[in-house]
Amino acid sequence: MRQVRILSFNTLYNAAPKVRLRALAETLAESDYDVVCLQELWILRNFRMFRSLTTDSFPYAAHGLRFPTVAGGLLTLSRIPLVGHRYVTVAEKQPWRRETLLRKGVLITRLAVDGEFLTVANTHLSANHHSDWSKAAPFTKVQERELATLAGHLRKVDSGEPVVVVGDFNVPRDSWLFEGFLANSGLRDVFEGDAATTFRPVPGWDGAALDQVAVSPGLKASAEVVLKDKVRTVDGQDRYLSDHYGVAAAIG
Repeated sequence: MRQVRILSFNTLYNAAPKVRLRALAETLAESDYDVVCLQELWILRNFRMFRSLTTDSFPYAAHGLRFPTVAGGLLTLSRIPLVGHRYVTVAEKQPWRRETLLRKGVLITRLAVDGEFLTVANTHLSANHHSDWSKAAPFTKVQERELATLAGHLRKVDSGEPVVVVGDFNVPRDSWLFEGFLANSGLRDVFEGDAATTFRPVPGWDGAALDQVAVSPGLKASAEVVLKDKVRTVDGQDRYLSDHYGVAAAIG
């Protein structure tokens, strides 16, 4: 299989989304990414606008149901033909949380790459707003169950076909939660535990490596953090594209 370049990026649903999404669309059109996995595109009008801006550069796309909001806020764009896709909700219905309404989960897409198949999973899991990922923290039990559910769905992918999962896991790369996910899924961390932040630091918090890339064992892959700098938007302002950085992976 030839090398496939994949970008994962949490787009940030608020804070001047339209001008940032336009700038992101321009950035992606000029990029060499084959597949782009986006999170936080919940709002339907923003989703439609962004998709209209990216159709020429990324003719293939996958997403879940779009009513009343886009399922999980997930959109996968591709320059490579898609064989199929499915969306699975991971967030639990009880106790009720915003993530339940948003149907947070995983978008699993199968691509045909020069006669071979590659599965790319795009996910965004529930946020730990206390930033406490210790085993004693109550919310980590919710995250642990979500990660176990995600791992279960990834294990169901056809045996022998390579799998790549990317997205905003909302757990740090060096946490026991992510280590448990890797053990349950059988995948490996392409960043090899590098805990450098993928969330833009803010006063009082230095961020964490919340955005991940994991692949099937034996699959050649490398990853890097991208989209860290400000860009000039259509309103003449210099803005960051999001509160997250992007993570880019070269597969194969």
